[in-house]
Amino acid sequence: MVRRICAVLVVSCAITVSMLGQQERPTQVGLAITGRIFDASTKAPLEYSNAILFDQTDSAEVTGTATNKLGKFTLQGINPGSYYLYVQLIGYATKKVNGISVSASAPMTDLGSIYLKPTNINLKDVVIEGRRSPITYQLDKRVVDVSQMHTAVSGTAANVLENVPSVSVDVDGNVSLRGSTNFQVLIDGRPSVMSAQDALQQVPASSIQNIEIMTNPSAKYDATGSAGIINIVLKRNSNLGSSGIVELMGGLADKYAGDFLYQYKAPSISYNVGLDFNRRSYPGTNKQDKQFINVDTTSYLNSNGTMLWQRILSSIRAGVDFDVSENQNISLGGSYGSRAFHRNSTLNYDQWSTVDPNAFYYLNNTNHNHSGNYYDLNSSYDYKPGRESSELSGEVSFRHNSSNEASTSIATENSSPINGTNTTELGPQNELRGKFDYTLPLSASEKFEAGSEFFSRVSQDINKLYTFDSTDDRYDFQSLFSNTNDFNRTRFAAYSILSNQWDSLSVQVGARAEYTYQRVKLEEIGQQFSLNQWNFFPSVHTSLNFAGGSQVTASFTRRIERPDGGDLEPFYTWIDANNVHIGNPTLKPELIDSYETGFQTYFGAISLSDDYYCRFTHDKMEDINSVYADNITLRTVANVGTDRSLGTEIAVLCNPVKLWELNLMGDVYDYKIYGAVVDQSFSRESVDWSIKNNNSFKLSSSTSLQVNVRYYSPSVSAQGKWGEYFSTDIALKHDIIPNALSLTFQIDDALKTDRREFTSQGVDFYNYNYYSHQSPIVMLNLKYNFNNFKEEKQSSEDQQDNGMGNE
Repeated sequence: MVRRICAVLVVSCAITVSMLGQQERPTQVGLAITGRIFDASTKAPLEYSNAILFDQTDSAEVTGTATNKLGKFTLQGINPGSYYLYVQLIGYATKKVNGISVSASAPMTDLGSIYLKPTNINLKDVVIEGRRSPITYQLDKRVVDVSQMHTAVSGTAANVLENVPSVSVDVDGNVSLRGSTNFQVLIDGRPSVMSAQDALQQVPASSIQNIEIMTNPSAKYDATGSAGIINIVLKRNSNLGSSGIVELMGGLADKYAGDFLYQYKAPSISYNVGLDFNRRSYPGTNKQDKQFINVDTTSYLNSNGTMLWQRILSSIRAGVDFDVSENQNISLGGSYGSRAFHRNSTLNYDQWSTVDPNAFYYLNNTNHNHSGNYYDLNSSYDYKPGRESSELSGEVSFRHNSSNEASTSIATENSSPINGTNTTELGPQNELRGKFDYTLPLSASEKFEAGSEFFSRVSQDINKLYTFDSTDDRYDFQSLFSNTNDFNRTRFAAYSILSNQWDSLSVQVGARAEYTYQRVKLEEIGQQFSLNQWNFFPSVHTSLNFAGGSQVTASFTRRIERPDGGDLEPFYTWIDANNVHIGNPTLKPELIDSYETGFQTYFGAISLSDDYYCRFTHDKMEDINSVYADNITLRTVANVGTDRSLGTEIAVLCNPVKLWELNLMGDVYDYKIYGAVVDQSFSRESVDWSIKNNNSFKLSSSTSLQVNVRYYSPSVSAQGKWGEYFSTDIALKHDIIPNALSLTFQIDDALKTDRREFTSQGVDFYNYNYYSHQSPIVMLNLKYNFNNFKEEKQSSEDQQDNGMGNE
């Protein structure tokens, strides 16, 4: 299989390079032309816009390039003469800049600021607003435009990611990035106070501007997160005046939510405040078959019944930005929120063995609750004297997170309690983070970046176990299984990056060093486990742009995934009467080497991207199951060996007909994991693939329909195998008042196919688990946008740039 995939990679790359190479024209030697490209409405710089230069005399194409993060482009090697320029970006109207004169008396011709407007397609009876691609590609990330995701409008960031390449979301809402749940979540570029999964479930889709997905982040970012980084960029208004969003959502089976966001911007100050509440309930069914294999007997424990998952989330957030001077800005922000996760089950059990084939039947009720509050305070300072000068920025933040977890399990026979457990875990967690960044332009196309970061996390977990005594009808405290764990992790980091652009070629090389001190201490016995470690993380990103919007990229990064504090706790923690967990204080972090290359191009109105990747994970961490006692499963975490993913990811965006937009995404990769589990060598391999088919139909000028289909093939782990997954979502959106009031009706899992199966097996156990939630999930969303904008006056420098009449 590896040979077949390698052959596909070689052939695809050869065809791509051949096709793109035909578009390249030889450059000349001489002078240079520069300029900056912005969105006409938001005034935001447009990265990777294409600037193509033509000779005025014969209309021959001279050269072309793409813009950088600041929207800037530079065309070098230009002879004296008269020219015109075409500027284009998918989703925007192409702009022509006439009257460009280059002479030997000026080495650089500055075209100033050029503004592009979103495209509008005029039909005979209706006007259809042009839509840019929901996913755009940049040097080190993909950017998802959340406004294009109607099927996720009533959901959260996790629902948006269901329809994005490289990301999968299971039936419980857990997000994976290229098959891994080990990734880092940032909110507006800052680490989230919550875990990655909690953060994606917390942030409502209505408050998100876009989501940036970085599978190969540069050395500038924290190296934590083996699969990469997901950055949630919240909505901000760039015009003067006030704006806001009010959104109400409701659905069947106890689902409702609300969101409010208000923003105001004056010439030198802006502030925002947001509130949100989200309650989601997911009733479902669960079935589990277990076998416990001993030398002379095998025990069986089967269960089936109902389960209810519930999330209740709320938060308030506020921030203020003010300009101290023309080149200095200070930002202050904070948030406060609460979260509660409930998992309740009522399961019928039957238990027997080969020695005693007579089944024992009982009913088990389990109530698991995990709740807590959090707050986050942050501030930042930016100093930028001018467009071409150095830039200083600093950030500091403090986060507090409280956790209260309790699980009660009680088994009854003929309505009489026979056994049970009650476990509790309390623990505050504090984080302090500081960051400093420096950017120095070395020339018009070359830039140097450097920075440092400090991080400290201190937490305490107090675990207690109580077991049910049927004779006294009470829960008794078990001191041998009750512990207090203190956890401390401190990290220092420093990085540097050098980037340059030669015509259409961009190169970025970076390096990051991190020192980590870690301590796990058990209060009751005074035992502690420490770690002192240095790690080095290089990164390389390259991009080659061609006239017409085509692009080839390649990158390499090294990253790390460190174990959580709970994975290091070296004591037994009872989950319920049949499951117990113990941590591993000798657990080593995962180290990941990731290689990616790909291309993006356009064939008329068709957008095509094809990425190839190879990822190696060393000291792979996985949950390992074994038998603790008869009918009791022990779970721990271990470094099982190495895994490798080698594959390709393809995305096509096109309009088969005028009213239908098709976004087709496919991912296929060869996955292999090998090493040792409980001193037993193993090697497992699977060909994993997924396909996502997103369809948007414009039914009228105010009504649109979206149908999204997702499929994931079976996949393996060190001890088990996941079953296939298939789901269909439908959304119908109607604009009651254009650009102001809209109503969206959505149906998730419309075909009732959303379910999860997992089978795991070892030398002494077998476990099969099946879960399916109640479907379809029906939601109704009412959204109101209000604004009172006026255009912000341009600076004198901008006015001077616009002297050629390009706006």
